[in-house]
Amino acid sequence: MTDVLEFGALLARLMEHRTLDTAALSAASGTDRKELQAVLDGRPPGGRLLGDLEPVLGLHIADLFVLAGQPVPDDLKPVTRNPHWSVSHVVYNMTAMPAENRHRLLEAIRAQPPVQREERGGPDRPHHRYEPGFGAVLLKLTHSRNLNWSCTAKALHAVTDGRIYRAASTIGGVGRGTVEATPELVAGFAGVLGIPAPDLAALGSVHLPDDLTPLHPRATDVAAVIWEARGLTTIQLREVERTSHHLAGR
Repeated sequence: MTDVLEFGALLARLMEHRTLDTAALSAASGTDRKELQAVLDGRPPGGRLLGDLEPVLGLHIADLFVLAGQPVPDDLKPVTRNPHWSVSHVVYNMTAMPAENRHRLLEAIRAQPPVQREERGGPDRPHHRYEPGFGAVLLKLTHSRNLNWSCTAKALHAVTDGRIYRAASTIGGVGRGTVEATPELVAGFAGVLGIPAPDLAALGSVHLPDDLTPLHPRATDVAAVIWEARGLTTIQLREVERTSHHLAGR
């Protein structure tokens, strides 16, 4: 049994939010209309269709595999699954950086040479398996960024400038459905994931009130660093941590 909602249902919600019908999405993505309709009716999508939808929906294809409840292909997974790998210190240092230094940090991450994949455990552990629901979708998307519960809590703190301060166990509760994915939490997760909040809320049929406090301006950079850091080995991350410490003036 998959631990996320059916992809067709999620896609339908996003299409409704963006006022896209099947014909428009089919034309924009170059997919067969009948194939697309079959997916909306509940058939699991193939990798090719997900690839066609990626540029139209503006979502990472790795995220689309997660939304489809399918294993992310090896070449789209984080480079390391080391359980001791954590981008938390880098994110923490970003809270003390001016925008220009956050951009320098992102450039430093992208300048790291490509490496061979490390396969050593990682955040996909037995207690990271969830019952179907929108909370599971949120947590699976964070795990695809190599974030465990603790890392996710710290990232939420950073993008909301401290307004969301939750224990790691509370984050786990979101995935298990025992903690409500409130509009504030969904907006925070959107900041961490780099997904527009209205889009993420639409996936979960969550209404975002007009007076919801906006994310901190650093949120876009934090999400970009978290995403790009998926390509770092443990050794490379330590070098980036030192760089972030310097750029934060700590």
